[in-house]
Amino acid sequence: MTIAETIVIAWCLGVILTDMHARRIPNLLSLGMCLIAMVCLLVTGHTLLNASMHSALLAAAVALLLTLPAYAARLLGAGDVKLLLAIALVSGSYFTLFAFVIAALLALIAGVAYLLLSRLRTLPATRRRWLPFGAALSVGLLVAIGVSR
Repeated sequence: MTIAETIVIAWCLGVILTDMHARRIPNLLSLGMCLIAMVCLLVTGHTLLNASMHSALLAAAVALLLTLPAYAARLLGAGDVKLLLAIALVSGSYFTLFAFVIAALLALIAGVAYLLLSRLRTLPATRRRWLPFGAALSVGLLVAIGVSR
């Protein structure tokens, strides 16, 4: 495991803990990693996880295409948008799409479980945002890193 991978894993764990506890992702975590990733891209020509600059830029565009409509519809928070952008700049297109798919599956499973539990306990299902999607995105990136090894 490289130092860069260790940094990304520690960052993911920090995002998971913060999002699960406070239900928000501080700009220091998301935009700070965006800055580190962009410096790495400009200096070395590749991402922290060794994807090409082209892959990172494509991933950043896809990340915004995937998250901005959900943000406009108030289904995602701004922290989730910035986090997926940071993931794109850190990892490239393969890891970004993999992380997004894993996060979507986790959100689906959690949503179905919540609805089932609310029906069993006769609790009203609320429309407020209750799932920390940033934590799911970070778990998705960790899974992608693990699968790639």
